[in-house]
Amino acid sequence: MASTGPVRRLQRSAGGEPRSRGPHISVEIELKLAAAPADLAALTRALGAMAAGERAVRQHHLVSTYFDTFDLALKRQGANLRVRAADGRLIQTLKTADRGGGDLLARGEWEDEVAENRPDPHAAHSGPRLPVELADQLRPLFVTEIARQAIEIEPNPGTRIEAAIDTGEIRAIDNGRSEPVSEIELELKAGDSAAVYDLALRLLETAPLRIDWRSKSERGYRLVEGELRPSPVHAEAVTIDSGMSVEQVLQTIGRSCLAQLLRNEHAADDGQPEGVHQMRVAVRRLRSLLSAIKKQLPAEERRAVADQLAGLAAPLGPARNLDVFSAELLGPLRCERPDEPGWDELSAAAERARGGAHDRVAEEILSPRHTEAVLRLLRWFDTSGWRAPHAPETSPLSAPIGAVASDLLDRRRRNVRQRSRHFARLTPKERHRLRIAVKKLRYTVELLRSLYPQRDARRYLKPLKPVQDELGHANDIRVAYGLVIELGNEAEDAGPIAEAGGQLLELHERAFLRGEPQLGKRLRRLNRAEPFWRR
Repeated sequence: MASTGPVRRLQRSAGGEPRSRGPHISVEIELKLAAAPADLAALTRALGAMAAGERAVRQHHLVSTYFDTFDLALKRQGANLRVRAADGRLIQTLKTADRGGGDLLARGEWEDEVAENRPDPHAAHSGPRLPVELADQLRPLFVTEIARQAIEIEPNPGTRIEAAIDTGEIRAIDNGRSEPVSEIELELKAGDSAAVYDLALRLLETAPLRIDWRSKSERGYRLVEGELRPSPVHAEAVTIDSGMSVEQVLQTIGRSCLAQLLRNEHAADDGQPEGVHQMRVAVRRLRSLLSAIKKQLPAEERRAVADQLAGLAAPLGPARNLDVFSAELLGPLRCERPDEPGWDELSAAAERARGGAHDRVAEEILSPRHTEAVLRLLRWFDTSGWRAPHAPETSPLSAPIGAVASDLLDRRRRNVRQRSRHFARLTPKERHRLRIAVKKLRYTVELLRSLYPQRDARRYLKPLKPVQDELGHANDIRVAYGLVIELGNEAEDAGPIAEAGGQLLELHERAFLRGEPQLGKRLRRLNRAEPFWRR
């Protein structure tokens, strides 16, 4: 099962009751950080220096066997089952996932002590939650063998964090595939969640770290299935209701966007174009939200977060532009013109530039600078960092989203209508601004659509999406002019590249001009579409 950076986990112990915070389900924050094996000693020393006394350090040897059916029925149902041998006991644990609104993963968890290293469907708490029809089909899939050093830290009175330093291996039983484990997991036991992020930032000063959203079970299943390359992940739908405050909506959508960013990092640093694209979409959705409610946010806080998001987006843009150039502009025409002079040189130059751009994306994702930016953003959204100290309880952010959503959407729609006037006479720069306005309108509609009847939202999005796509294509052609010049400047002989690039751009310009009247009609249809949020 996938998880993301900080995990919000709903826990029940072997006794069936929550582990803390009274008779209700407790919500705990976990943050998993991948580290190079060579750096773990220094990180362990740093954590040991913060330990809350001599007894706050414990050693464990954990061997966990994960079970499922041949067709992975538990995984398909969003669950995983393990039996863990630790400290002379065998503990059966069943976890179920509930991904609400694309937020960081929430899990239900039930535990029982069992007699043997195999599933026990009669266990008091986890057993009844196992699907009856699967109990006889369960088999061992993979094993994790972990040496864990657990250190309890009290950064301030009333706040307790358990830092678990894990080293070991995940091993698939049938095919023998394996991969190492080298990570630190910070779990908030009590107190302010900001302390978890602050501790992670302190550790980042000791050694490079990377936020790793993958659970050990997720990694084990990938080994079993042979999915050795990470897969890109699209944004999950965000569910909000009209009674939520603007602040709660900001927090919910912020976490969702950061989850999407984190879930695509591995695909992006693997060089997959869709991974880069989805990371970029996550940043843009978040920037669009902050822009929509900028009047409600403190200006200084908004600028600081905008700067962090701009830094995350900076290396993604060049890679995405070259991906589009190679796959959507150059590739199809190149196949039609195999013998045209200069096209081989243009293709080779584009691929070299694209490879370099993806290398820079991977380098940035793996850098401490990137990890720090994401940690600070997670902290800001998780702790409502926009709140000023001693601020009054009532503020624009405390208003219910149902009272302001229509105005937010009206402003987005009005901006599109204003920027699309006299469309045929717009300059390339003005069309670029129109494209941004259309994109912001679409993102805002998608982020707030759960407040309204879904059929109405789908009907409105139907003409909006093709308008955005066609304006985006026009922008891709505009960007391609600069790319062709750059590719020629970097080549030993710019002539063939310039000639092929000129032909390429001329062909795309002609095709776009033929379709421009249709784009104008679609834009007028969009501007006339009834704003469903006003019904």
